[in-house]
Parts: sequence; C-alpha cells; structure tokens
Amino acid sequence: MTMNEKNQNFDELVEVRKQSSADSAEAKVNRRRTGFVWLSEAAMVAICILVFFGFLTVLIRAFFPQGTSLMVDPDANMLADTVRTGDVELGIDAVGGGQVQQLFAGEILNIQRRVQHRAANTLTWDDADIGDKVVRNDAVQTFSRSTAVLEINQESKLTMGENSLIVFDQQEADPFLSDSSSVLVMMEGELSGTLSAADKSRFRFGVNLPNSEVTLAPRKAGDDVEFVITVNEDQSTTVSVHEGTAKIVSADGTLKTIGDQQSITIDSSGSDLRVGELARAPQPTGPSNNSAISYRNVPQEVQFSWDAVSNADRYRVIVASDPQFSERVVDDEVAGTTFTHGALGSGTYYWAVRSLVGWSQSERSTVRRLQVSQDLDPPTLELDPPPDTIVAGTWRLHGRTDADATVFVDEQPVEHDRGRIDYSMELKPGANVIVVKAIDGVGNLSYAPLLVNAK
Repeated sequence: MTMNEKNQNFDELVEVRKQSSADSAEAKVNRRRTGFVWLSEAAMVAICILVFFGFLTVLIRAFFPQGTSLMVDPDANMLADTVRTGDVELGIDAVGGGQVQQLFAGEILNIQRRVQHRAANTLTWDDADIGDKVVRNDAVQTFSRSTAVLEINQESKLTMGENSLIVFDQQEADPFLSDSSSVLVMMEGELSGTLSAADKSRFRFGVNLPNSEVTLAPRKAGDDVEFVITVNEDQSTTVSVHEGTAKIVSADGTLKTIGDQQSITIDSSGSDLRVGELARAPQPTGPSNNSAISYRNVPQEVQFSWDAVSNADRYRVIVASDPQFSERVVDDEVAGTTFTHGALGSGTYYWAVRSLVGWSQSERSTVRRLQVSQDLDPPTLELDPPPDTIVAGTWRLHGRTDADATVFVDEQPVEHDRGRIDYSMELKPGANVIVVKAIDGVGNLSYAPLLVNAK
C-alpha cells in the first residue's frame, strides 16, 4: 500500500470517529431533553391532582359544613362561652358580667322503631339513641308507626307520635321562664304530654305551628298542663287541652284562649279558628283490669270494648307494652265501641281509649292492664288406685285435677268440685279399662289409664 493510500484511510477513520462522537453528543442531548419533558409532565399531573383535591375539599365544606353552626348570631358581642353542668347546658353572657342563663335542653327517654336526630351543627340525620341530649336548634323526627318520648326537665315529658317532626327553636332560653316565647317548632305529626314545673312555679311553654303560635300554661302555679297538638291531614292544626290553658295566635293575628276540656282547630291558612268542647273520655268495659289470658300455640283473639260517648265521631284505641304508651302495639281509630286483636303474644299490655270529635281528642280513658301468656303445661291429673278386691257393679272413681280443667271418663264429661273428682260408674266382671282425661282452657291434655279387675 502506497503512502497516499495510507493517509487516505487514516483520514477516513478520523472522520468516522468524529461522526460517532457527534452522534453520541446528540444522543445525550436528546436523553436530557426527554428526561426534562417527563419530569415536567409528572409535575403537571401532581399539580392537577392537588388542585382537584383542594377544589373537592372546598365543595365538601361548602355543602356539608359539619362542625359549623347552621345559624350565626349577627351580634358578635352576644356570643356566649359554653360550659356544661351534668345534663344541662349553660350559656355565659360575656357582656352581662358573667350572668348564667339556662338554655333549652332535653333528653330522649324512649324510642320505638325508627327515630332520627339531627344535631344543631350538622345537616345530616342520624339514628336517635336513648339518652341522646337535645339542645337548641336540634331536630327529632319519627316515622311510620314510630314514637319518641323526650324529657324536657325533671318533671315534664313529651311524646311524639308517628310521622312527626319538631325543632327545638333557638329563640327561647328556658321554657319555664316567665317571659318564655316559642321553644318548639312543630312541622308535622302529633305532640302530646304533661308539662310540670320542677319547682311548682308558674310557667309557659310555646309551640310554633305551621299556621299559628300556641302558648301553654297552667291555671295556677303548681298545676300541670296536659295537651295533644296535631298537624292534620288537611294541613289544619288542632290543640286539645285536657288541663291548663292555651293561648293561640293565628297567622293573621287573631287571638283565642281555651281552657280545660276545650279544643281549637286552625285551618291551613290560619284565618279560621274554631273552638269546641271536648267529648268525655270513654270508659273501658272489657277485658277487666288485670285480666289474664293464656294460649297454647296460637294467640287467641282479644276483644277490647268501651262504652259509647254520645257526641263522639269515632274512637282511638291504643294498646302498648308499657304504662307510658310509648311502646305501642295498636294505635287505631275505629267507628264502633269494640276492637279485636288476634295476635297479642306473651307479655303485659296496657290499653286505653280516647273519644274523637273532628280532629279533637278527649282525655285518655282509665288505663287497664292485661296479661297474656303462653301455656304449654298440661293440667294436673291424679287418680286414687283401686283396692285389691272390687265387686262388680257400682264403684266410685276418686282423683284430683286443676280447678279449671274439664274431665272426661271414657269420653263422657264428668263434673268435679274445684278439682276433686268423685265419679260413680259401673264395673263389669273381669278387667275394666278406664281412660280419664283432663283438658285445660287452652287445650293442654293430661290422661291416665286405669285397669280395674272386678269379681
């Protein structure tokens, strides 16, 4: 190879190396550019995610402000620090030199079926529990065939009927102060109860209805107030006062006052107020008080009855498993003076009746108690053994059973004296097989075969 050829090959090799070096540098630049782009895209994704969650948090706080009061006092100077003493919430007025004012407070004592409670600082409803405290701006709601009993001081109790909704109004501090105004807002359903002042002083208790305002008060200091308030199906409202007084201010400003054994119905517009006298309470006639009813396999029908009230349109019969009538088994309106129930299982029941005239309700009748039990025990049956030697002919069978049992000897009914069996029968010579049965009132059976040899 000539010198020229060698120089040419060397130049070509140098050129190739230069090209390779340039390609390598370009590749490094491309790699760096790719990495920068990837990091930029990852950063953008992270920023978008953070922005999304921040926006979602703002939405949740805006539409579900738990922990935030639904109502804010416009006068910041009137805000009070809050302390608790036992079961009573106290507010301390920061401007009034530390003056303590008792706020409206209550407690849920009993719940039947579905009842919900909404605290004042939330929009969500939770299932109510016995022992829940209820304070201003709280709400309680019952549903179909549900009831709730609330205590609002040591003496007073309110019963919410089915499909009822009440709100503890923030306008009032204490329902038993002499200057009380509305303390409850009743939207729908039924509210009844007995109100008392713990110290037997005079008090007033207010209820805001959809078409009026009602203020309940005792006749004199130390008396109770008994009442039933209903928001009716036609959106009218009725106040029935059994004891005490009620002052009603309708939506158009009309004022009416009713007293013991009176009622008032306000139409849906709040412009028509009709006062009437309550019908007397009916008196139960059966079953008698403290009756005991037993069944063997299937509960027997129980007929409840009461006397007729001349001006009553219909009657409301209530059967409950507690004397306060909060655990209701029956709460029905009937046209006649009897009601039959065929599925009362074992337990103790209390029942009473009210007379209804229009939407008004009389006092509750005398409460009667009924005991229902399942009886699977057969009656006692004991027969005296026959003597060793018996002469054929007339012979007397002796034995014992329960006083209310029915006795059969060879399928023939036999009278007994409060459980003592003394039955005359004829024996034939030879072996006599005698079958004795005792059946109690619910069908439980005892039997005893007896073999008697006669000569």
